[in-house]
Amino acid sequence: MKSTVATTEEHSQVCDLCGSGRHQVFATRGRGGSKLTTVICADCGLVYTNPRPTERENAKFYHTSYWGAYKHQTVPDERFFQRRLPKIRPMLAQLRPYLKPGVRVLEIGCSVGALLWSMKEVVGSTGHFTGIEPHEGHAQFAREKKGLEVHNGLLEEVSHKLKPASFDLVVMNHVLEHTISPTATLTTIKKLLKPHGHYVVEVPNVEAPGSRLSHFFHVAHHYSFSPRTLHRLAQKTGFAVKRVDSLDGDLPGTRLNAVFEKPTSAEAGVTTRFIRDDPNERAAALRRYERWYWLTAASFRKKITHWQRQRM
Repeated sequence: MKSTVATTEEHSQVCDLCGSGRHQVFATRGRGGSKLTTVICADCGLVYTNPRPTERENAKFYHTSYWGAYKHQTVPDERFFQRRLPKIRPMLAQLRPYLKPGVRVLEIGCSVGALLWSMKEVVGSTGHFTGIEPHEGHAQFAREKKGLEVHNGLLEEVSHKLKPASFDLVVMNHVLEHTISPTATLTTIKKLLKPHGHYVVEVPNVEAPGSRLSHFFHVAHHYSFSPRTLHRLAQKTGFAVKRVDSLDGDLPGTRLNAVFEKPTSAEAGVTTRFIRDDPNERAAALRRYERWYWLTAASFRKKITHWQRQRM
């Protein structure tokens, strides 16, 4: 894949992370050969889709189409719920230190509630657990079949129903990359968290995509984060960065798992130097990963590892 410089006239949307309109076009096709332009910001190195859908288009897609297009599961059932449980175990393990008696938790993009239900099982009746899920069928299953409190909608559509500064923990498990504006998302989350509350987020790692790039880039993922760009997003929105770790998935290092903390008003406002990804190195690193993926038969090893993890 060749990266070429694009003008802002060709793609007018600016980088959500740094506001720059300058970028390199890295790819023009996505999963399944779909027409999808992926760019790398020339100023901060963020990898993102440009142009992105409008907020209205994005909302319609997640309200009606995402689960059907992604998993052919618009009407979820118990079997689907059970299949989700192995997938959320790694995230549940990361969350256990925060699941204390009386904890108030919000999960954004909870689907059928597998992770939310599992967290509730850990804490018991002393905790309070709330979910947000845009797909009505999945939200309804979580409410009616699993007894969970789940609001139907996107975060920006239901956040006004939630009390500010009321949550100890907010969780997004492979959801942040689907948002139109990660900056706006983290700003809203910070308002919902108590002082010293924690935001735990996991996203795919663009440093180790875990698949061929033509499969990694797809219409549902508007952003592809590296440790540096995820760290910078937290800094930009006023969070204290506790950690940003690359963790193994079906292949090494494919998951980015991070913990951010909301500072008190007295602690806020401390200026820190923004870190950046080099856009040329990011493009070169992606091409190197593509070669490594094919030369090492990683796709075959990925199938074996996935099978093993599902049966742990």
